[in-house]
Amino acid sequence: MSKALRILAMGLAWIMLAGGAWAEDTGERVPALALPEPENGEFAVLTAEEDPMIGPHAEGYILDEEGKTTGYRDPSITVNTGKGRIYNTNYAYARVKIADANQIRTTMTSESLSGVKTVPGSTLAERVRAVTAVNGVLEADVSSGGNVAFVDGPVVRQRVWKRPGPKTSEAKVENWKTKPALDTLVIDMAGDLVILEGETWGEIMDQVQAMGDSAVNVITFGPALVVDGAARYGYTSRQMSTHKPAQRMAICQTGPLEYLLITSEGPENTGSKGLTLEKFTELVASFPEVQTAYNLDGGTSSTLVFRKGDDFWAKINSPGGKIRPLRDLIYFADAWIPDEPPAPEAEETGAETEGTGAETEAPSGEEQP
Repeated sequence: MSKALRILAMGLAWIMLAGGAWAEDTGERVPALALPEPENGEFAVLTAEEDPMIGPHAEGYILDEEGKTTGYRDPSITVNTGKGRIYNTNYAYARVKIADANQIRTTMTSESLSGVKTVPGSTLAERVRAVTAVNGVLEADVSSGGNVAFVDGPVVRQRVWKRPGPKTSEAKVENWKTKPALDTLVIDMAGDLVILEGETWGEIMDQVQAMGDSAVNVITFGPALVVDGAARYGYTSRQMSTHKPAQRMAICQTGPLEYLLITSEGPENTGSKGLTLEKFTELVASFPEVQTAYNLDGGTSSTLVFRKGDDFWAKINSPGGKIRPLRDLIYFADAWIPDEPPAPEAEETGAETEGTGAETEAPSGEEQP
């Protein structure tokens, strides 16, 4: 073999080795679980503004042969979890199916962006009684001492505008509208994930306002990883360390009221190297059902909450790594109210079988034995 052919063969072998990391992904892709037929209960009424926080129900959890929780199922929501490995990195995911669009929700640690102190994601999930949840996107504005959220674009949470707020001056809003925009995620009233694009935040805000009440939640972080079933590559940002192997998190839609939450480990997790944004996009797009996918805050903020052991609200991804407290969550609520089990029947007593009290009374004037 000539030197040129040897070099070509080595190059091809290297390409196959680098690209063949998909062969590592030996984990079986779990399907979404169908919603069971409703019986012995009723659906709660959820609105965009109010979540009755009724679940999850202990009897809804699905356990494997070893007693580990793998999923959840009741007539309003199903969750099925899976894991895999790609590019020398472990990843975990949850497939979620809901019955009502109001079951996909957001929450913050405070009503105001100016007071969002951090708490563990599991604590925030327990506070709203989420069945499963992922971290949001709110970061700290260090110039404020860490309690004010730093955000670039418009923020709407459960139809309430957080930014710009009602007290924001018109001059400040107009100045902000001229700044360059990022891909923006809207969770609309149908439960669909909608990607908005524009050159400036003013263009994005105009699109949000045109949606009216349909824009239930507006989230600015990104970028969009999949739009209309097509993966998007080439996004670069030094601030987001797009070329640095790291933990990643995305929320995806796979069908009407069906979602995929997927997160990868980082170099701080034993046995994982982490993924660049491009490789993470490749992983997300390898789930063929994904129609829309949006990148959320990554690094040690990456948090997937579900049941672990006896704890209904635990971080189940990236074991052994640092747990960074959060300021907001995207979560899935339960909407099923099971019937109360019937009260046990009273046991019969000996007195009841022998007759009534009147039959056993002693005659008047005589002492009872």
